[in-house]
Amino acid sequence: QSVQFINLSATDVIQNSTLSPEVLSLPDVVIRAGDEDPAIQIIRNAIRYRKEHLNEVEAYNVNVYVKGMERLLEAPKKFLGKDIDKLTRSMGLDSNRQGILYLSESQSVLSFLRPNNYREKMVASKVSGSNRGYSFNRATDLQMNFYHNYVNLEGLLTRPIISPIADNAFFYYRYELLGTSIQDGRMINKIRVIPRRRKDPVFRGNIYILENSWHIYSVELNIFKEAGMNLVDTLKITQSFYPVNSKAWMPSSLKVDFTGHLLGFRYEGYYLAAYKNYDFSQPVIKKKDFAESLRITAEVNKKDSVYWQEVRPIPLTQAEQLDYQKKQVFAIKQESKQYIDSVEREHNQFKPLSFVIGSGYHYKNTCKNKNYAFSSLINSVFFNSIEGWGINYSSTYTKSIDSVLDKQLRLTGTMRYGFKNSRIHAHGTGSF
Repeated sequence: QSVQFINLSATDVIQNSTLSPEVLSLPDVVIRAGDEDPAIQIIRNAIRYRKEHLNEVEAYNVNVYVKGMERLLEAPKKFLGKDIDKLTRSMGLDSNRQGILYLSESQSVLSFLRPNNYREKMVASKVSGSNRGYSFNRATDLQMNFYHNYVNLEGLLTRPIISPIADNAFFYYRYELLGTSIQDGRMINKIRVIPRRRKDPVFRGNIYILENSWHIYSVELNIFKEAGMNLVDTLKITQSFYPVNSKAWMPSSLKVDFTGHLLGFRYEGYYLAAYKNYDFSQPVIKKKDFAESLRITAEVNKKDSVYWQEVRPIPLTQAEQLDYQKKQVFAIKQESKQYIDSVEREHNQFKPLSFVIGSGYHYKNTCKNKNYAFSSLINSVFFNSIEGWGINYSSTYTKSIDSVLDKQLRLTGTMRYGFKNSRIHAHGTGSF
């Protein structure tokens, strides 16, 4: 590996760099009937040291940069009676219903305490198309530890995926040594991970194991639809590690790429995390500190472009730069009073048919953060032997107090009248 130094000046600097190819070598071998692949013993060693590597760090703090991007590739013009063309245009997509649906960056301080306690404080957040800029990204959600026997991907799979170095890995995988390489004086074994059965909850791809210490150096693993995934068709996980001290190898980066299709919609995207400044000592982490799992303060969206240029470890793609620029203009327009008033005028129009047999009537005032909802007449009519035909009608008032912390006041009133017994019952509920 080599280091290139660049002197920055007032003028543009062009620096062309070439990456060296990965050079793999295999030692001379003598093939005999019944001999096993050299990868088998390497994996045995990795499994033997799995628990030791899993527990070699008691606690840490680390700075984590997270970026998420989701892109729509194809969509029908209409779906369940909804005009998808109109909806996608309102989201800043092009006339072909294609483009970036979600783009966000966040910076967090992540704390960990063995065995599985996490606490996250988000210190900066940026969302394309939103001046509020409170990201859905969570560094905690991007924790994948292959030293555990199983890797859980909640929401995507109903069952956990077997780690390539799990205690029972040989029941699920075959292995093939593809070669070795030398990096910084360390020998790295590149091993192909091959599922024994197609529909098992397993990975396929490559895992890199360090000789002698048997740490994981990196992984390039895939999961396909046949493993029982929901919502996505393919998932690619790329993770790299580096030595933080003489003993511990910690994640330096993690990227999850996905593609999928559902009901005529095709989409793709990725989430990546970059880690730096691991701290194993200060401040002292105690279990009581983890009563709070996530903190997002109101100041996280106040960081300017200079801040993001400094903390962003991976440059934005051209498409991502354009998305930020285009949707910033779009967000300013959407938050203008003129635009809000025009949208609300259309939304707040009273439609008799919807009020009688549809979803009722809904009125909202965005500037004052309040909404009114009136149930439809058809959903309010009832019949029973005591009251006969009757009506049970309700309406709800909602006032948003703090959108960041999701604080809101909600009041509901209901009136019930039976035409047979001529009795009125009324009650109200409230919540904050």
